[in-house]
Amino acid sequence: MNTTKNPRQTSQSSIRLLHIIECLAENRTPMRLQDLAEKAGMTQSTVLRYLYSITESLNSQLSLRSITSPFMNKLVSRLSLGTCLVVGRDGECMYLDCIENQDFSSLQRIGKAAPMHATGSGKLLLSQYSDAELEEYIKAKGLPQYTDYTITDMETLKAVLAKVRENGYAMDEQECELGLRCVSFPLRDYTGSITAAISVFGDLKGMNDERLQNEIIPMVKDAAESISARLGYSK
Repeated sequence: MNTTKNPRQTSQSSIRLLHIIECLAENRTPMRLQDLAEKAGMTQSTVLRYLYSITESLNSQLSLRSITSPFMNKLVSRLSLGTCLVVGRDGECMYLDCIENQDFSSLQRIGKAAPMHATGSGKLLLSQYSDAELEEYIKAKGLPQYTDYTITDMETLKAVLAKVRENGYAMDEQECELGLRCVSFPLRDYTGSITAAISVFGDLKGMNDERLQNEIIPMVKDAAESISARLGYSK
C-alpha cells in the first residue's frame, strides 16, 4: 500500500478542509449540511466526506491519547524525562501529546509538526516506506538540515532506517535540536502497522549511554508493547 500522497492533492485537500472549518467558524451557530455546502461552494457529498474524516481522526486520536496517557505519566514520573506521543500527518510528525520536563519548555507543543527524517518517531514511520516511497517522500519534503547531526542524504537515511527495523526502535541524536537526545518505540495496531510512536527525550547527561541501555530503553519498550497490545496488536 502506498503510504505517500501526491503533494498537490494533499495541498488541495488541506485547503478545502480549512475552508470548511472557516465557514463553520464564521457562522458561529449550527449549520445544515445543505447550507454549509452552499457557503463552502462544494457539493454536499464532498463536505460530508471531509466532516466524516475530521470526526474519525478526532475519535481515533482521542482514543489513542486516553490509552497512552497513563503510560506516559508513568515514564515521566520514573525517569524524570520528557515523553511524547507522535503520529504521522502529511509527511510530517505531529505531536498528539507531550509531557515536558522543565529543562525543555521550548520544544514543539501538542499539534505542532516536526520533520520525519530528523526525529526518532519520524524514522519509525519512515521505516515502513519502500525505497520508491522514501524517494517520493524526499522529492516532496527534502532532507533539510537543522543541526550538524541532521541526516541530509538519502543513502545515509536508508542505512539508518535499516538499523531501525533491526533494532525495533529509533534514536534522535541531536538531529533536530542541539543538546537533545530521544528514543522512540513503535505503537502497532491489530494489522501490525506502526500507527504512532511513543518517545522519551532529555539532555545528553540525563540520557547517557549507560542509562539509555539499562533503564530507559527497557522501560519505553515495555510501555510501547503494552500500549500496542491494547491497540489489538499480537506478535
